[in-house]
Amino acid sequence: NKRPSTFTQEKRSTRYINTQHNIMTYYLTLFDGKKKSFEEVEHVFNSLYHKDCIITDGDGNTRTREEMKQTHAKKLAMASKCTLLLFRVITFDTIEIKYRIVNDEEDKVVYQLLTTNGDNRVVKARVMVEESLEKDVIVCEKLLGSKFPSPSSPKNKRESAEGDGKKQQNE
Repeated sequence: NKRPSTFTQEKRSTRYINTQHNIMTYYLTLFDGKKKSFEEVEHVFNSLYHKDCIITDGDGNTRTREEMKQTHAKKLAMASKCTLLLFRVITFDTIEIKYRIVNDEEDKVVYQLLTTNGDNRVVKARVMVEESLEKDVIVCEKLLGSKFPSPSSPKNKRESAEGDGKKQQNE
């Protein structure tokens, strides 16, 4: 029995990375800001996530693949848009991704640590939300077309020669 050459192992590794990257990138591009039914993307979801995939959130709560399907179906129905921010292979079976998802109700950055099997399907996913904006802030930002400055921003403080803003009366 000969061991595979390093070159052969690198080719397999590169093929694995490219396959995972292509499927994940394609799946996220399906969240393009246009309303869709889950049935339109289900074949890609099925090729990406193993039927026994377990999802764990930042608080340690677990969900099933079917629950993830329902969540993704809601996001697609809300015309969500995803932008891939990071795709990195940690080990031969562990991938780190980060993406931004935006719709009328949310704007957040999602971080996932994915474990795959030999068929390049995700069997475990650790999902954490990095940033989240309230729905009212998103609506106001869209209406105004710009971000709100923070309350401690110098632009929010009234610059007045009068000190505390009270008028002084000359007698």
